Amino acid sequence: MNQEIGFFYTVYKEKRAIEYSLEQLRMHYPYAPIYMVSDGGLDFSYLEAQYSNMKTVYEEDTMSNTFKITGAPNGNWKEETHQKVIQKAAKSVLNRLYNAISYLQTDYILMLDPDALVRGKLTIPSGAKLLGSRINKGFPKEYKDILANTEGALIIDEWGATPCIFEVKSFLKAYNFINEHLDIFDQFCLSFYAMYAHDVLLPTLFALIGIEETFNPDIIECQRDSQWRNKSNPLVHQFKYYY
Repeated sequence: MNQEIGFFYTVYKEKRAIEYSLEQLRMHYPYAPIYMVSDGGLDFSYLEAQYSNMKTVYEEDTMSNTFKITGAPNGNWKEETHQKVIQKAAKSVLNRLYNAISYLQTDYILMLDPDALVRGKLTIPSGAKLLGSRINKGFPKEYKDILANTEGALIIDEWGATPCIFEVKSFLKAYNFINEHLDIFDQFCLSFYAMYAHDVLLPTLFALIGIEETFNPDIIECQRDSQWRNKSNPLVHQFKYYY
């Protein structure tokens, strides 16, 4: 790998928010590679002329139909139509990350949404595999049973991998595993309604190979900490001023 960290954006139509996020990122990582996927939103290819070492890709919208999905206790996510939507969206996330790896050529990748800001140098602890906020807790029993019945997997109950930093080598191992065990992937989609969301999907993928998400102290969330502007955390989430 040529550099330690590369940056993967998944975006839609948040033009000013994305431009601002890139401006902030390049202040601290002026030469790091960037890979951006537009999920059926705007065409952001014009950014390639503004920023070196950046690739943009336009793909079909896989997320809009997920807004029709509802969760427990009386949700519709197990219906066949919605299962197809969940599976398509989840597989798209994984395949886009896989495609980004060849371009980025880095040891680690930070996965960003338009509401994330890098406002300083990031710290990646030695040996880290998956870093996130771990802000959520309480997977259903059905979900945890799948992990319990999978050899080598780790049962997890906390997650929140957004913004998510992951080790590429471990991701590829998990990616290959899930593609060799698509029946397990189908079970997960039936066990939890939000499997398409990458803050759920990435911890699940890594748990299958025995790796648990680690809390990332670099992250601060605007909506949970009113003093975020006065703090030094370099990775900001929930910044929607330019939406």
